Amino acid sequence: MYKNFLFIYLISSIISASEISISISEDLVNDYLKIIGNHEIPKGPKGDQAIWSIQDPHVNFEYGSADFLTTITFKKGKTNIKKNVKKKIFVEYSFDNNQVSLLIEDPIVKMERKGAVYGKIDLSTFYQSGLKFHGPKPKEKSLKLKTSKGKIKVDMNIKNSIIYFEKNVVRVAIDLEYR
Repeated sequence: MYKNFLFIYLISSIISASEISISISEDLVNDYLKIIGNHEIPKGPKGDQAIWSIQDPHVNFEYGSADFLTTITFKKGKTNIKKNVKKKIFVEYSFDNNQVSLLIEDPIVKMERKGAVYGKIDLSTFYQSGLKFHGPKPKEKSLKLKTSKGKIKVDMNIKNSIIYFEKNVVRVAIDLEYR
């Protein structure tokens, strides 16, 4: 009786649509950003260099959104500019290579004062490469089950991918359909 119930439950859950997901926690991303750390970058010709500092990079995951936050300073001669930066993060899932990427939206930061732009820096050159993760796509495209009537093969069809922004976590899911 128990085996029959378990078999019926397993088959009915396989036949109905299902979801597989991965979760990327805010803590995991912030740990990575701490390892990468702060940056001090000289830019420009020798003798006339500006010093850019990127300090305290971190992310904040909330319901419906994700943000990249940092403080950037620009020093050149007597010019000193400090800017608190908040950039949106968007999530991209590539089905073909099963990769989830967290991308900083509009990663270029301009340092300006009174309408004059003193320089630009691209945050993605420092932080983008490590913000890639394996996706939720299963390695197998079908399941083989042994039943009392013989072996059956159930194909998995991926209907779509779904990205959820939740408190302290980004979740990437794929919606499966079994045939």
